[in-house]
Amino acid sequence: MVILRWYDVAACGPEAFSELADGFVPMAHEFGDHDGWSAGLTAQESGTYALLRWDQYGNRLCHRTRRHIRKIPADDLYWIILPDRGEFALRFDDRITRVPTGYAVVAGLEIPCRLHIPDSAAYAFQIPRTEFEHRIRPRTHMNLVLDMNHGLGRIAAEMIRGAHAEPSGLSEREFNAVCDRVIELLCMLAVGETTPQATHHTQVAESIRRHLREHIGRSDVRLPAVAHALGWSPRQLRSVLHASGTTFRDLRREEALRVARELLADPHATTTIAELATRCGFTPAWFSAAFKERFGMTPREFRRSRLAETSVARV
Repeated sequence: MVILRWYDVAACGPEAFSELADGFVPMAHEFGDHDGWSAGLTAQESGTYALLRWDQYGNRLCHRTRRHIRKIPADDLYWIILPDRGEFALRFDDRITRVPTGYAVVAGLEIPCRLHIPDSAAYAFQIPRTEFEHRIRPRTHMNLVLDMNHGLGRIAAEMIRGAHAEPSGLSEREFNAVCDRVIELLCMLAVGETTPQATHHTQVAESIRRHLREHIGRSDVRLPAVAHALGWSPRQLRSVLHASGTTFRDLRREEALRVARELLADPHATTTIAELATRCGFTPAWFSAAFKERFGMTPREFRRSRLAETSVARV
């Protein structure tokens, strides 16, 4: 089992916290009451996601300038910020977005911006852009506020809090699975798929996803076999997936790529990439192209990056 990376930094002053925060996204920081200001931070990191929570006592104003962007563009990531207390404000050009408690914002930090962070506590969820953009059409610049007070939003918020509450209780694979589900819920919320009928279709699609995830590389995951295992006819299964906005082929491909990503992330695995491709139902050439399109790097590049991260973590 690959253990999730986790660390906890007790309350620290402005300089130490600035250095810590800049390790994720470089910014310039201004502090309201420099001498009395303090904050603590906890973080969980896998090779795909990062989940942070900070408790801050005092105001902070962050400037992300063009110099910071040239240093680390962050154009391959989105940040989802979920305040637990305090109202955040983000300013891009002349547009100000306010994010009170009970809401979340999905923001890209690839352009200059200012963030006003009051005396507050919040979760910050870092995700690859591909996880959002393969499901919904992004705006020119993503700055999307979501209601997390009820329905899908509330469920997603509780999942974020629940994942954070298990710093040593989740493997990397389990943490990634939770994060995958959170993103699916937030994307549904973003596009307004919250009617009872849509919810039913989503539940069916989720049961299919779960079956595929558990059986890819282990047993038959062709449409007739999956439909039979779930007590459906192939026609019924196709119809429900069509109503939920996807196809069985797309669903199987998506889950196969996720399984492949988890296997590639295992530093102890000895399976070759060609063998892994076959196990997940791809030809080697198609697998490499599909993996790069989905995750932004080839399987070989991903495996090398994970091995390098593991080596650094052991030092």
